[in-house]
Amino acid sequence: MKLKYLYIPVLALFMAACGSTPDYRNAIPAKSAAVVALDINSMSEKSGLSGANADKDVLARFEKMVKSGLSGSEALVEKIFRDATESGLGLKEKIYLFMGEQAKIGGLLVKVTDSDKLEELLEALTKQQLCLPLKEADGCEWTVIGDWLLAYNDGALVLVSDNKGSDPKSLVRQASMWLRQKDGEGFSASDDFRSMEQKKGDIVLWSSLEVLPHEAVYPLTMGISAEMRLKDVKAVSTIDFTNGKTVMDVEMMVTDKVMKGVLEKKQQVTDRIKGSYLDMFPSNTQFWATANIKGGEFYNFICGNPSVRRYFEKSMIPLDFGSIFSAISGDVALSMSGKDGKDFIAFADVTNDDFLKSFETLKSMAALSGGQVLLRNHGDNGYEFKTVDGSLVGLTPGYLELWIGVNNGKLYVTNKESLIDRRVLGLSLRNRTWGKRVEGQRFFMVSDLTSLDRLLDLKKLKGSMASVLAFFGGLDYLTVESADGSNVRIEIMMKDKNKNPLGALLNN
Repeated sequence: MKLKYLYIPVLALFMAACGSTPDYRNAIPAKSAAVVALDINSMSEKSGLSGANADKDVLARFEKMVKSGLSGSEALVEKIFRDATESGLGLKEKIYLFMGEQAKIGGLLVKVTDSDKLEELLEALTKQQLCLPLKEADGCEWTVIGDWLLAYNDGALVLVSDNKGSDPKSLVRQASMWLRQKDGEGFSASDDFRSMEQKKGDIVLWSSLEVLPHEAVYPLTMGISAEMRLKDVKAVSTIDFTNGKTVMDVEMMVTDKVMKGVLEKKQQVTDRIKGSYLDMFPSNTQFWATANIKGGEFYNFICGNPSVRRYFEKSMIPLDFGSIFSAISGDVALSMSGKDGKDFIAFADVTNDDFLKSFETLKSMAALSGGQVLLRNHGDNGYEFKTVDGSLVGLTPGYLELWIGVNNGKLYVTNKESLIDRRVLGLSLRNRTWGKRVEGQRFFMVSDLTSLDRLLDLKKLKGSMASVLAFFGGLDYLTVESADGSNVRIEIMMKDKNKNPLGALLNN
């Protein structure tokens, strides 16, 4: 899909230019489903692309990276890099990306400071047969560069494409309408845009559920009233690149009454984390997530989604899932570990273990499977389950073994027996730098990222792709936390706490 490459041409505009023009932001489409604002000045400084001392080798790498992503428009990128001040573009201003409903169309918006210089640039490319000759339509000039329509007037330039592979010329009328928008007509006149402009960050993203394709939205909204307005389920996110980490803050801005009701119910079935499971896992645990739920109410809440309710009601394992959930009250935790990160154990605080009696009725069913399914007691209050093929009972295909039981007031489910009674002999998760942030949250998750260099096998890669992927080898871990159950903070930490992520990406 071509739209996923929109971030590539944006990065090409890191060079500096200046000027004074009418408000180019009026050209952002009023019906945008997602808008991204990039602070080019801040990002270029952090990546080493600004100032007289900018590293030429870094610039060369960056230009090569941009060209590889903007198929058919390499010449335009080269011209801008060669002499940005003569491009006629006001690149000291923010650059905007926008997408329409279901991401059917998307584009890039840049301020124009000198339309004559921009025209000269495009005419030079035309002589080299790298773009079509400039044409005029409804008060704007336009041309086609590769798969993109480029249209501009004295104040703004838009680079636009769709995800259908349409002829870019078919987008001329739409682009010209955007460029003719006046104060109060485009997205820039909305409260959503004003909320974006109030945020401070290298990147600010506003988005609504309208940007997602129907096939992606449908599973999320099953069981929710058809009256829900996707455009009113939105969020504003800020991304900052600081030494040693990338921080993303997501603020929900839901005005739809139906979705607000769902979020309120979710708050009622969860509570603040007590943090008791921090001490039960070693500090080097690869993946760990925790929350606090009111089991029975939580079960009723998730069963409001027909697909979830159907899964429990039609399960090939005839258990009373309602009674299992009803026994849960308090913190729950899930960890994944092991060489391939496939060993897992889930814990949950429970008020009783009466639900385990229902497993006894499953023994006779297992006995009729001809050895394909095994269910037997494990200790005083648990069971061992094995099957040659998990799909026989509606689980993952292939050989499967699980241990399920209650130990010291905690329900456990695991695929590795030794994890049940494991003791932390050294430092625990509570000793991690983020350990003190867990208690009082509504949700917390941490994932180790140091294994990325092994998964990507960076040592065998060569060329520019190896340079980009080497950046991922420098990542340490990721945390996701929510203090109120709605707004979310994400931090991606680097191994080298003195490096800026942007600089590291271009200097590898």
